[in-house]
Amino acid sequence: MFRRLGIFGCAATLLLTGGLSLPAIAAEVTTVGIGTFSIAIDYSPYLVAKQKGWFDQALAPFHAKPSFTQFETLPAINEALATDRLDVVFEAEPPVIIAKAAGIDVHVTDLGCTLPVDILVPTGSKIRAINDLKGKTVAVLAGTSSQYGVLADASAAGVDGKDIEMVDMAPPEGKAAFESGKVDAWAVWPPWVEQEIVAGRGSTLEGGQATIQSIMAIRGGFEDRNPKMAKAIIGVEEHAKAWVAAHPDEAIAIVAQEAGLDPKVVRLAWPKHHFSVSLTPDVISDIQRKADFLFKRGLVRTRVDVDKDLIRQ
Repeated sequence: MFRRLGIFGCAATLLLTGGLSLPAIAAEVTTVGIGTFSIAIDYSPYLVAKQKGWFDQALAPFHAKPSFTQFETLPAINEALATDRLDVVFEAEPPVIIAKAAGIDVHVTDLGCTLPVDILVPTGSKIRAINDLKGKTVAVLAGTSSQYGVLADASAAGVDGKDIEMVDMAPPEGKAAFESGKVDAWAVWPPWVEQEIVAGRGSTLEGGQATIQSIMAIRGGFEDRNPKMAKAIIGVEEHAKAWVAAHPDEAIAIVAQEAGLDPKVVRLAWPKHHFSVSLTPDVISDIQRKADFLFKRGLVRTRVDVDKDLIRQ
């Protein structure tokens, strides 16, 4: 959303020739749209930076201020990016790949966190390993790292993805289906996984190797017009990552407060999140595998070359 709002001060300057006062015009204030998709503990650096006012501090020298939005659907994020109402977004990598393939000018500029893909099964389920998913129904949001992870891990375990019935469900729908027994398993990310574990309703399957890369993406037009501001925002994320890694107890408390979560849920999920990460060649290759997955599955019409078209460091 890169909006400029004119602000007129009420201060006056006295003129010596009669004391006439003229209004002083203050600098325009730019609003920078910063958003996230749903709730996720991998957004911890962002949540800490937001709570501590680090985005506000970084943007102030540019006469700018942040406006924060939590989006509940992926199409809403891409629409906001396409219409210049969103400048920075924190999410996993497939949504930004889908946006890029659709012609939206957006780039991955930083990596906030890496974590494993989780597959949740009900407590007492006979599904004990990934190869037990054959012939089962799995709730998962289509076009996400979780969907990629289910299929990648199933393939590694010798199970054809065609033998798993996948039901496209956003996290709130998946939660309802999982708790009512309408699906056999649920592939989703923290805190949804840990909420079920803490409540005694589920456990995760062992042996998966797929990962989620939690990224920060910036709208190309915003970054091109405001390179120093974009650099300052990236600096906030980097500072927050280091702070979160060095102060886990305080970070857990802040994340629980900002996300409205039980601290037990955040603490249980914390060890699986790796914040001392960057956009290394291995990470870029992992993101490319997901881009190829989306293309092969027909979820995007254009293949995205991640290193060439998507990454901007």
